[in-house]
Amino acid sequence: MFSIETAEQVAAALELPDWVLEKSAAWTYACFGFFGDSFEDIVKTRFPEPYAAAQQWVHVNQHPFAKRLPYLNPWHCIASILGYFAVIVTFRLFGRFLGKCTCRNLGLFHNLGLHLLSLYMSVGLMVSARAAGYTVWNNAAGTSRAEWRIAKLIWLFYVSKVVEWVDTLIMLLKQNYHQVSFLHIYHHATIFAMWWLASMKAPGGEAYYSAMVNSAIHVVMYGYYFLTLLFPSGAVRSVLNRFKFVITKGQMTQFAFNCMQSAYDLVLVPRAQLKYSAPLLQALFWYMISLLALFGNFLMKGSKRAHHHTHRAAAAEHSSVAAKEASLKKTGEGDAVKVGMTKVQVREQQKLSKHKNGTNGTSASQKTAIHPNAATQANAEPVFRH
Repeated sequence: MFSIETAEQVAAALELPDWVLEKSAAWTYACFGFFGDSFEDIVKTRFPEPYAAAQQWVHVNQHPFAKRLPYLNPWHCIASILGYFAVIVTFRLFGRFLGKCTCRNLGLFHNLGLHLLSLYMSVGLMVSARAAGYTVWNNAAGTSRAEWRIAKLIWLFYVSKVVEWVDTLIMLLKQNYHQVSFLHIYHHATIFAMWWLASMKAPGGEAYYSAMVNSAIHVVMYGYYFLTLLFPSGAVRSVLNRFKFVITKGQMTQFAFNCMQSAYDLVLVPRAQLKYSAPLLQALFWYMISLLALFGNFLMKGSKRAHHHTHRAAAAEHSSVAAKEASLKKTGEGDAVKVGMTKVQVREQQKLSKHKNGTNGTSASQKTAIHPNAATQANAEPVFRH
Protein backbone atom coordinates (compact mmCIF):
# COMPACT_ATOMS: atom_id res chain seq x y z
CA MET A 1 0.00 0.00 0.00
CA PHE A 2 1.35 3.42 -0.92
CA SER A 3 2.20 5.87 1.86
CA ILE A 4 -0.03 8.68 3.07
CA GLU A 5 2.50 11.21 1.74
CA THR A 6 2.34 9.71 -1.75
CA ALA A 7 -1.44 9.52 -1.54
CA GLU A 8 -1.56 13.19 -0.55
CA GLN A 9 0.43 14.18 -3.61
CA VAL A 10 -1.72 12.12 -5.97
CA ALA A 11 -4.95 13.28 -4.31
CA ALA A 12 -3.89 16.91 -4.65
CA ALA A 13 -3.20 16.35 -8.35
CA LEU A 14 -6.59 14.69 -8.87
CA GLU A 15 -8.58 17.09 -6.70
CA LEU A 16 -11.78 18.42 -8.21
CA PRO A 17 -11.30 22.20 -8.53
CA ASP A 18 -13.71 24.37 -6.59
CA TRP A 19 -14.51 26.37 -9.71
CA VAL A 20 -16.05 23.23 -11.25
CA LEU A 21 -18.63 23.23 -8.46
CA GLU A 22 -19.32 26.92 -8.91
CA LYS A 23 -19.64 26.79 -12.70
CA SER A 24 -21.75 23.63 -12.69
CA ALA A 25 -24.03 25.10 -10.04
CA ALA A 26 -24.51 28.29 -12.05
CA TRP A 27 -25.16 26.39 -15.28
CA THR A 28 -27.57 23.94 -13.66
CA TYR A 29 -29.52 26.67 -11.95
CA ALA A 30 -29.72 28.70 -15.15
CA CYS A 31 -31.21 25.70 -16.98
CA PHE A 32 -33.41 24.08 -14.36
CA GLY A 33 -33.51 26.39 -11.35
CA PHE A 34 -36.84 27.86 -12.38
CA PHE A 35 -38.57 24.47 -12.13
CA GLY A 36 -36.99 23.69 -8.77
CA ASP A 37 -37.88 27.09 -7.34
CA SER A 38 -41.43 26.83 -8.67
CA PHE A 39 -41.88 23.45 -7.03
CA GLU A 40 -40.49 24.79 -3.75
CA ASP A 41 -42.87 27.77 -3.88
CA ILE A 42 -45.83 25.43 -4.42
CA VAL A 43 -44.87 23.29 -1.43
CA LYS A 44 -44.18 26.34 0.71
CA THR A 45 -47.54 27.89 -0.16
CA ARG A 46 -49.77 24.83 0.06
CA PHE A 47 -48.00 22.91 2.82
CA PRO A 48 -46.36 25.54 5.03
CA GLU A 49 -45.98 23.41 8.16
CA PRO A 50 -44.38 20.34 6.51
CA TYR A 51 -42.19 22.71 4.52
CA ALA A 52 -41.00 24.49 7.65
CA ALA A 53 -40.37 21.17 9.42
CA ALA A 54 -38.33 19.86 6.49
CA GLN A 55 -36.29 23.03 6.30
CA GLN A 56 -35.59 22.86 10.03
CA TRP A 57 -34.52 19.21 9.78
CA VAL A 58 -32.13 19.99 6.94
CA HIS A 59 -30.70 22.96 8.83
CA VAL A 60 -30.05 20.85 11.93
CA ASN A 61 -28.64 17.79 10.17
CA GLN A 62 -26.61 19.19 7.31
CA HIS A 63 -22.85 18.79 7.36
CA PRO A 64 -20.68 21.94 7.35
CA PHE A 65 -19.47 21.04 3.85
CA ALA A 66 -23.06 20.84 2.60
CA LYS A 67 -23.30 24.62 2.73
CA ARG A 68 -20.49 24.83 0.19
CA LEU A 69 -21.82 22.14 -2.14
CA PRO A 70 -24.42 23.10 -4.76
CA TYR A 71 -27.58 21.27 -5.82
CA LEU A 72 -28.43 20.10 -2.30
CA ASN A 73 -31.71 21.96 -1.95
CA PRO A 74 -34.12 19.15 -0.97
CA TRP A 75 -36.95 20.59 -3.05
CA HIS A 76 -34.76 20.70 -6.13
CA CYS A 77 -33.89 17.06 -5.50
CA ILE A 78 -37.56 16.07 -5.27
CA ALA A 79 -38.40 18.16 -8.34
CA SER A 80 -35.64 16.39 -10.27
CA ILE A 81 -37.05 12.97 -9.41
CA LEU A 82 -40.57 14.06 -10.36
CA GLY A 83 -39.19 15.41 -13.63
CA TYR A 84 -37.53 12.04 -14.26
CA PHE A 85 -40.88 10.30 -13.76
CA ALA A 86 -42.62 12.84 -16.00
CA VAL A 87 -40.19 12.20 -18.86
CA ILE A 88 -40.81 8.44 -18.63
CA VAL A 89 -44.59 8.85 -18.63
CA THR A 90 -44.46 11.35 -21.51
CA PHE A 91 -42.41 9.04 -23.70
CA ARG A 92 -44.60 6.06 -22.91
CA LEU A 93 -47.69 8.02 -23.93
CA PHE A 94 -46.39 9.93 -26.95
CA GLY A 95 -43.16 8.20 -27.92
CA ARG A 96 -44.80 6.30 -30.77
CA PHE A 97 -45.38 9.59 -32.58
CA LEU A 98 -41.66 10.35 -32.54
CA GLY A 99 -40.53 7.07 -34.06
CA LYS A 100 -37.56 4.96 -33.05
CA CYS A 101 -34.06 6.40 -32.78
CA THR A 102 -30.88 4.35 -32.91
CA CYS A 103 -29.05 6.74 -30.56
CA ARG A 104 -25.75 5.05 -31.39
CA ASN A 105 -23.64 8.21 -31.30
CA LEU A 106 -25.37 9.45 -28.15
CA GLY A 107 -24.87 6.04 -26.56
CA LEU A 108 -21.18 5.95 -27.46
CA PHE A 109 -20.58 9.42 -26.04
CA HIS A 110 -22.67 8.78 -22.92
CA ASN A 111 -21.15 5.41 -22.06
CA LEU A 112 -17.58 6.49 -22.72
CA GLY A 113 -18.11 9.64 -20.67
CA LEU A 114 -19.51 7.75 -17.68
CA HIS A 115 -16.78 5.13 -18.02
CA LEU A 116 -14.09 7.79 -17.70
CA LEU A 117 -15.97 9.72 -14.99
CA SER A 118 -16.40 6.53 -12.94
CA LEU A 119 -12.71 5.76 -13.33
CA TYR A 120 -11.83 9.24 -12.07
CA MET A 121 -14.17 8.96 -9.08
CA SER A 122 -13.09 5.46 -8.05
CA VAL A 123 -9.37 6.25 -8.21
CA GLY A 124 -9.86 9.69 -6.68
CA LEU A 125 -11.85 8.34 -3.73
CA MET A 126 -9.38 5.55 -3.07
CA VAL A 127 -6.38 7.88 -3.08
CA SER A 128 -8.14 10.67 -1.17
CA ALA A 129 -9.32 8.25 1.52
CA ARG A 130 -5.77 7.04 1.96
CA ALA A 131 -4.51 10.63 2.16
CA ALA A 132 -7.13 11.39 4.83
CA GLY A 133 -5.90 8.45 6.91
CA TYR A 134 -9.08 6.41 6.53
CA THR A 135 -9.33 2.76 7.47
CA VAL A 136 -11.43 0.41 5.36
CA TRP A 137 -14.57 0.85 7.50
CA ASN A 138 -15.78 2.96 10.44
CA ASN A 139 -14.61 6.39 9.32
CA ALA A 140 -15.97 9.75 10.39
CA ALA A 141 -17.08 12.48 8.01
CA GLY A 142 -14.69 15.16 9.23
CA THR A 143 -13.94 18.69 8.10
CA SER A 144 -10.22 18.60 7.31
CA ARG A 145 -8.68 19.79 4.06
CA ALA A 146 -8.19 16.20 2.92
CA GLU A 147 -11.83 15.40 3.66
CA TRP A 148 -12.98 18.39 1.63
CA ARG A 149 -11.52 16.59 -1.38
CA ILE A 150 -13.57 13.51 -0.48
CA ALA A 151 -16.70 15.61 0.01
CA LYS A 152 -16.35 17.06 -3.48
CA LEU A 153 -15.97 13.58 -4.96
CA ILE A 154 -19.00 12.36 -3.02
CA TRP A 155 -20.93 15.33 -4.39
CA LEU A 156 -19.72 14.54 -7.92
CA PHE A 157 -20.85 10.95 -7.46
CA TYR A 158 -24.26 12.21 -6.34
CA VAL A 159 -24.58 14.48 -9.38
CA SER A 160 -23.48 11.66 -11.69
CA LYS A 161 -26.70 9.86 -10.80
CA VAL A 162 -28.55 12.52 -12.81
CA VAL A 163 -26.23 11.92 -15.75
CA GLU A 164 -27.07 8.22 -15.51
CA TRP A 165 -30.70 9.08 -16.18
CA VAL A 166 -29.61 9.42 -19.80
CA ASP A 167 -29.60 5.59 -19.75
CA THR A 168 -33.37 5.77 -19.41
CA LEU A 169 -33.67 8.48 -22.05
CA ILE A 170 -31.78 6.36 -24.59
CA MET A 171 -34.04 3.38 -23.87
CA LEU A 172 -37.11 5.56 -24.36
CA LEU A 173 -35.79 7.07 -27.59
CA LYS A 174 -35.08 3.57 -28.91
CA GLN A 175 -38.54 2.51 -27.69
CA ASN A 176 -37.05 -0.36 -25.71
CA TYR A 177 -39.81 0.04 -23.16
CA HIS A 178 -39.29 -3.44 -21.72
CA GLN A 179 -35.93 -2.25 -20.38
CA VAL A 180 -37.55 0.62 -18.46
CA SER A 181 -38.72 -1.81 -15.80
CA PHE A 182 -39.68 -1.25 -12.18
CA LEU A 183 -36.16 -2.27 -11.16
CA HIS A 184 -34.62 0.25 -13.55
CA ILE A 185 -36.81 3.15 -12.41
CA TYR A 186 -36.58 2.26 -8.72
CA HIS A 187 -32.80 1.99 -8.84
CA HIS A 188 -32.20 5.22 -10.75
CA ALA A 189 -34.65 7.31 -8.72
CA THR A 190 -33.89 6.07 -5.22
CA ILE A 191 -30.12 6.01 -5.52
CA PHE A 192 -30.21 9.70 -6.42
CA ALA A 193 -32.26 10.41 -3.28
CA MET A 194 -29.96 8.27 -1.14
CA TRP A 195 -26.86 10.12 -2.28
CA TRP A 196 -28.55 13.47 -1.79
CA LEU A 197 -29.05 12.41 1.82
CA ALA A 198 -25.43 11.27 2.19
CA SER A 199 -24.05 14.42 0.53
CA MET A 200 -26.17 16.64 2.74
CA LYS A 201 -25.68 14.87 6.06
CA ALA A 202 -22.23 13.25 5.87
CA PRO A 203 -20.28 13.73 2.60
CA GLY A 204 -17.30 11.66 3.63
CA GLY A 205 -16.45 8.99 6.15
CA GLU A 206 -18.16 5.69 5.39
CA ALA A 207 -19.78 7.15 2.28
CA TYR A 208 -16.44 6.96 0.47
CA TYR A 209 -16.51 3.14 0.40
CA SER A 210 -19.89 2.73 -1.31
CA ALA A 211 -19.14 5.47 -3.83
CA MET A 212 -15.71 4.03 -4.59
CA VAL A 213 -16.94 0.46 -5.08
CA ASN A 214 -19.96 1.54 -7.13
CA SER A 215 -17.76 3.70 -9.35
CA ALA A 216 -15.38 0.79 -9.90
CA ILE A 217 -18.30 -1.42 -10.98
CA HIS A 218 -19.48 1.33 -13.31
CA VAL A 219 -16.05 1.49 -14.92
CA VAL A 220 -16.61 -2.08 -16.08
CA MET A 221 -20.33 -1.68 -16.81
CA TYR A 222 -20.15 1.45 -18.94
CA GLY A 223 -17.02 0.17 -20.64
CA TYR A 224 -19.00 -2.94 -21.57
CA TYR A 225 -21.90 -0.88 -22.91
CA PHE A 226 -19.50 1.27 -24.93
CA LEU A 227 -17.83 -1.76 -26.50
CA THR A 228 -21.15 -3.42 -27.38
CA LEU A 229 -22.11 -0.29 -29.31
CA LEU A 230 -18.69 -0.08 -30.91
CA PHE A 231 -18.81 -3.74 -31.97
CA PRO A 232 -22.46 -4.57 -32.77
CA SER A 233 -21.46 -7.91 -34.31
CA GLY A 234 -18.48 -10.13 -34.94
CA ALA A 235 -16.01 -12.00 -32.78
CA VAL A 236 -15.58 -9.20 -30.23
CA ARG A 237 -19.33 -8.97 -29.70
CA SER A 238 -19.54 -12.74 -29.22
CA VAL A 239 -16.98 -12.48 -26.43
CA LEU A 240 -18.80 -9.53 -24.87
CA ASN A 241 -22.12 -11.38 -24.87
CA ARG A 242 -20.64 -13.95 -22.51
CA PHE A 243 -20.15 -11.24 -19.88
CA LYS A 244 -23.73 -9.95 -19.92
CA PHE A 245 -24.75 -11.50 -16.62
CA VAL A 246 -21.29 -10.96 -15.13
CA ILE A 247 -22.17 -7.25 -14.95
CA THR A 248 -25.31 -7.98 -12.93
CA LYS A 249 -23.42 -10.35 -10.65
CA GLY A 250 -20.77 -7.68 -10.13
CA GLN A 251 -23.44 -5.20 -9.09
CA MET A 252 -24.91 -7.71 -6.67
CA THR A 253 -21.45 -8.33 -5.23
CA GLN A 254 -21.01 -4.64 -4.46
CA PHE A 255 -24.45 -4.58 -2.80
CA ALA A 256 -23.36 -7.48 -0.63
CA PHE A 257 -20.14 -5.69 0.37
CA ASN A 258 -22.12 -2.56 1.22
CA CYS A 259 -24.38 -4.67 3.42
CA MET A 260 -21.31 -6.12 5.10
CA GLN A 261 -19.95 -2.63 5.71
CA SER A 262 -23.12 -1.36 7.37
CA ALA A 263 -23.57 -4.60 9.34
CA TYR A 264 -19.98 -4.39 10.58
CA ASP A 265 -20.39 -0.79 11.72
CA LEU A 266 -23.78 -1.34 13.34
CA VAL A 267 -23.19 -4.74 14.95
CA LEU A 268 -19.48 -5.26 15.56
CA VAL A 269 -18.43 -1.70 16.34
CA PRO A 270 -19.56 -0.52 19.80
CA ARG A 271 -22.02 2.32 19.42
CA ALA A 272 -19.80 4.61 21.48
CA GLN A 273 -16.96 4.01 19.01
CA LEU A 274 -19.07 4.34 15.87
CA LYS A 275 -17.75 7.32 13.92
CA TYR A 276 -20.42 7.59 11.23
CA SER A 277 -24.14 8.29 11.30
CA ALA A 278 -26.03 5.19 12.49
CA PRO A 279 -29.30 6.19 10.72
CA LEU A 280 -27.44 6.52 7.42
CA LEU A 281 -25.85 3.11 7.90
CA GLN A 282 -29.24 1.58 8.67
CA ALA A 283 -30.72 3.19 5.56
CA LEU A 284 -27.78 1.87 3.52
CA PHE A 285 -28.25 -1.67 4.83
CA TRP A 286 -31.96 -1.93 4.03
CA TYR A 287 -31.56 -0.18 0.71
CA MET A 288 -28.88 -2.68 -0.30
CA ILE A 289 -31.16 -5.53 0.78
CA SER A 290 -33.90 -4.23 -1.51
CA LEU A 291 -31.47 -3.98 -4.44
CA LEU A 292 -30.12 -7.46 -3.79
CA ALA A 293 -33.66 -8.85 -3.89
CA LEU A 294 -34.62 -7.00 -7.07
CA PHE A 295 -31.39 -7.67 -8.94
CA GLY A 296 -31.46 -11.32 -7.85
CA ASN A 297 -34.97 -11.67 -9.23
CA PHE A 298 -33.83 -10.06 -12.50
CA LEU A 299 -30.87 -12.42 -12.74
CA MET A 300 -33.00 -15.52 -12.17
CA LYS A 301 -35.55 -14.44 -14.76
CA GLY A 302 -32.79 -13.70 -17.25
CA SER A 303 -31.20 -17.10 -16.67
CA LYS A 304 -34.55 -18.83 -17.17
CA ARG A 305 -35.16 -16.91 -20.40
CA ALA A 306 -31.70 -17.82 -21.69
CA HIS A 307 -32.22 -21.50 -20.80
CA HIS A 308 -35.67 -21.51 -22.42
CA HIS A 309 -34.28 -19.86 -25.56
CA THR A 310 -31.48 -22.44 -25.78
CA HIS A 311 -33.95 -25.29 -25.29
CA ARG A 312 -36.27 -23.94 -28.00
CA ALA A 313 -33.37 -23.49 -30.42
CA ALA A 314 -32.21 -27.07 -29.83
CA ALA A 315 -35.75 -28.39 -30.29
CA ALA A 316 -36.17 -26.43 -33.52
CA GLU A 317 -32.87 -27.76 -34.85
CA HIS A 318 -33.86 -31.33 -33.96
CA SER A 319 -37.23 -30.91 -35.70
CA SER A 320 -35.53 -29.53 -38.80
CA VAL A 321 -33.14 -32.48 -38.99
CA ALA A 322 -36.00 -34.95 -38.47
CA ALA A 323 -38.05 -33.30 -41.22
CA LYS A 324 -35.14 -33.51 -43.66
CA GLU A 325 -34.62 -37.19 -42.88
CA ALA A 326 -38.32 -37.90 -43.34
CA SER A 327 -38.37 -36.18 -46.73
CA LEU A 328 -35.37 -38.21 -47.85
CA LYS A 329 -37.00 -41.47 -46.81
CA LYS A 330 -40.07 -40.73 -48.94
CA THR A 331 -38.13 -41.19 -52.17
CA GLY A 332 -35.98 -44.06 -53.32
CA GLU A 333 -33.54 -41.48 -54.56
CA GLY A 334 -33.21 -40.15 -51.06
CA ASP A 335 -32.54 -43.63 -49.69
CA ALA A 336 -30.00 -44.25 -52.40
CA VAL A 337 -28.20 -41.04 -51.71
CA LYS A 338 -28.09 -41.91 -47.99
CA VAL A 339 -26.25 -45.18 -48.75
CA GLY A 340 -23.85 -43.56 -51.15
CA MET A 341 -25.44 -43.91 -54.65
CA THR A 342 -25.46 -40.99 -57.07
CA LYS A 343 -28.57 -39.79 -58.90
CA VAL A 344 -27.24 -41.16 -62.22
CA GLN A 345 -26.78 -44.59 -60.66
CA VAL A 346 -30.32 -44.48 -59.30
CA ARG A 347 -31.76 -43.72 -62.73
CA GLU A 348 -29.71 -46.53 -64.32
CA GLN A 349 -30.96 -49.00 -61.73
CA GLN A 350 -34.55 -47.92 -62.35
CA LYS A 351 -34.12 -48.46 -66.12
CA LEU A 352 -32.66 -51.94 -65.55
CA SER A 353 -35.54 -52.78 -63.24
CA LYS A 354 -38.12 -51.74 -65.84
CA HIS A 355 -36.31 -53.69 -68.58
CA LYS A 356 -36.20 -56.79 -66.39
CA ASN A 357 -39.89 -56.53 -65.61
CA GLY A 358 -40.66 -56.20 -69.32
CA THR A 359 -38.64 -59.28 -70.32
CA ASN A 360 -40.33 -61.39 -67.70
CA GLY A 361 -43.69 -60.33 -69.13
CA THR A 362 -45.01 -59.36 -65.75
CA SER A 363 -45.87 -55.82 -64.83
CA ALA A 364 -45.40 -54.33 -61.43
CA SER A 365 -49.15 -54.36 -60.88
CA GLN A 366 -49.37 -58.02 -61.82
CA LYS A 367 -46.58 -58.85 -59.39
CA THR A 368 -48.40 -57.06 -56.69
CA ALA A 369 -51.57 -58.91 -57.51
CA ILE A 370 -49.83 -62.30 -57.38
CA HIS A 371 -47.77 -61.46 -54.32
CA PRO A 372 -49.42 -58.68 -52.28
CA ASN A 373 -46.26 -58.13 -50.22
CA ALA A 374 -43.89 -58.01 -53.18
CA ALA A 375 -43.79 -54.22 -53.46
CA THR A 376 -43.23 -53.84 -49.75
CA GLN A 377 -40.47 -56.40 -49.75
CA ALA A 378 -38.77 -54.73 -52.71
CA ASN A 379 -38.74 -51.39 -50.93
CA ALA A 380 -37.43 -53.02 -47.79
CA GLU A 381 -34.45 -54.57 -49.51
CA PRO A 382 -31.17 -52.74 -49.07
CA VAL A 383 -29.78 -50.77 -52.00
CA PHE A 384 -26.38 -51.95 -53.12
CA ARG A 385 -23.39 -49.66 -52.69
CA HIS A 386 -21.14 -49.22 -55.73
